[in-house]
Amino acid sequence: MPSVTYGSTRRAAFVHLLAPLAFAGCITSDDGRVEQLLNQRGFGARYTGDSNEQYYLGIGDQFTTNDDQHPEFNDVFTIRPDGVIDAKNIGEIFVAGLTIPDLEETLTRRYREFNPNAQIEVQLGVSQSKWFYIDGEVNAGGRKPFTGGTTLFDAVFEAAPTLLADEDGVELIRADPYHPLVMEFDYDDMLKGGWSLANAEVRENDIIYVPPNLFGYLTNYATMVFSPVAIFTQAIFSANQLVFSVNTFGNSGRFGGAGGRGGRRIFSYVAPSRPASCALALAPVDPALLGEE
Repeated sequence: MPSVTYGSTRRAAFVHLLAPLAFAGCITSDDGRVEQLLNQRGFGARYTGDSNEQYYLGIGDQFTTNDDQHPEFNDVFTIRPDGVIDAKNIGEIFVAGLTIPDLEETLTRRYREFNPNAQIEVQLGVSQSKWFYIDGEVNAGGRKPFTGGTTLFDAVFEAAPTLLADEDGVELIRADPYHPLVMEFDYDDMLKGGWSLANAEVRENDIIYVPPNLFGYLTNYATMVFSPVAIFTQAIFSANQLVFSVNTFGNSGRFGGAGGRGGRRIFSYVAPSRPASCALALAPVDPALLGEE
């Protein structure tokens, strides 16, 4: 019978006591890392504002600089993922989140380090950082470029609701980690009666959801239930078509040779044992099995 010393028993008990504490420490550490990633404001974008009031620059935006008296300062910039541009003779400048007037002031101050008479004007070229989203029972949903001046009616009309849409219950969702805003909009009432009380102006990062009506819910439920059955049936049908095609091709005699009556050889299809392979077993089939004499 193996012997166990007192010292080894005490060490084993100590390890068993520490193991849950170490595991709890790992969980606590992971929770802390997760909390650092949690969004603390608005939609979750790095730079926030209201472009309907005043446009602010974001990642991917392209703009031009112009100085009529000093053309050497004229340039085209695209904001990098870190929010920075790299200007000639000046170096890197952080510009993401700035409004156009703020950017003009910043660049003018920096360029005056080289020419005290510099006066930079900025013009937005391409906006790539502002979007809103529309989903639900629409024909043209997805992420849409935000160009400003878009109302709920504009967005839903452009997305073209389907026949399964509940046009009375459209929702505008303005995301926030603590106080999200959800507002209902009766698209059908405005379309047919002109009631525009809830036709709010869309902002960047807004979510518009067009829910299904009763028939839409029934259709979606039936699709969810019967879709796997339809896929399985289609797979069986395709496999049967393949077997039929191979057998027909073999019976046509294109692989004919010695063997079988009349010098004709018939081939059968053997289903592959591995999904990545496809095999045709060119094994002769006795014509007597097919009723030939």
